[in-house]
Amino acid sequence: MSVGSAQGWPDAVVVPGGGEGTLARTGSVVLLVGSTDPAVVAPYLQQAREIARNGGEGRQLVRGFALMLLTSEEDSPGFAAVAPHERGLAVFLDGDVTLTYGDERVSGGESLAWVERLVPWPLEELSIVLGDAAAPSAGSCFRLDAGVVPAAALTITDEAPDAGAEADQHPEADAEPDAGVVAADAPLPEVPDADEQEQPEPAQAEAVDQDETETAVLPVEPVEPADEAAAPAAEPADEAAAPAVEAGDGDTVRGIYCPNDHFNDPRQLFCVICSANLVQRSLDLVDGPRPSLGVLAMDDGSSYPADGSYLLGRDPASDPRVDDGDYRGLPVVDDTNQVSRVHARIELRGWDVVLVDNESTNGTFVQARPTAEWQRLSSGGEQVLHDGMKVRIGGREFSLASEGAGRP
Repeated sequence: MSVGSAQGWPDAVVVPGGGEGTLARTGSVVLLVGSTDPAVVAPYLQQAREIARNGGEGRQLVRGFALMLLTSEEDSPGFAAVAPHERGLAVFLDGDVTLTYGDERVSGGESLAWVERLVPWPLEELSIVLGDAAAPSAGSCFRLDAGVVPAAALTITDEAPDAGAEADQHPEADAEPDAGVVAADAPLPEVPDADEQEQPEPAQAEAVDQDETETAVLPVEPVEPADEAAAPAAEPADEAAAPAVEAGDGDTVRGIYCPNDHFNDPRQLFCVICSANLVQRSLDLVDGPRPSLGVLAMDDGSSYPADGSYLLGRDPASDPRVDDGDYRGLPVVDDTNQVSRVHARIELRGWDVVLVDNESTNGTFVQARPTAEWQRLSSGGEQVLHDGMKVRIGGREFSLASEGAGRP
């Protein structure tokens, strides 16, 4: 058994290991920071949450934390962050942190800058430790499904924890669960919102009484999915300078404005309209109207803007979702008779164009550069489309041409 793809990543088991550090799992991002000081941990936790809210893809994670280090005036406490990519698990290391998988050992402390690795699928077991901490056993009875806990190491595996595992399988075997890690279903401490965490109450920032435990418990809240609708809307400083982008389906997304008020995907390094540098603005996320995310270019020369959701098939108009206005029908005429009535769907999620197989009879296939191999999606499976990625349904093909080559 192994975690075989980005789609299987949510089922990966994250096992915490005791020690002086902080471990968080938010969406598809896992973060390990070499500090238990809330003021030190907060920026890294905020960055991980923002990446998770905007898709949590591996390339986005690497770019996001690289930009953070380039623009930060504070020294890093040493940290590691991981997130799935279509070709493997993206790992970002900085400082005295060591990654071990298979026969490979990679140390951030042995580099003059940060280190990034792409651990290919399938992923059987991987460990990350701060300093000289010990990696926890994959068979530990502890796991972290979501939230933030004190920890100085982690092991990622596909094996579910054994509830009957012996206590000596964990480095802190003689301690209670709150002495270094917590079980997945254990309640985490509730604290004020992020703005209030920047100036915590003295009692929140202090370590727990040494007579009770040896590990500081951070005043952080369990990570919940972002509610974009509840986020305060922000407008460009000059209302007369409206975003010079074509509006998409009217959905509001979190993004960044370039100096010329063009609205961009926060994963961009440069504006797709005017090429302005977005490095200094990468963390200034605001609400704005989602623009078109590119063009669906069909093999017969026709094209359709990626500005809304589509149903693709030989007779998509017969589906009630088209009548309801939830999707637009995109007929696909195929002489091979291998296209289902509603074969696949195109959906916009945040800044991503997502292809979904509609449990078609003959399957939906994708081809990502530079490989020439076609991969079939599982029945009902999904694939985020990137610039130039090809799709085949029946005997027909189309590709996504995104707005700007800078899209991840």
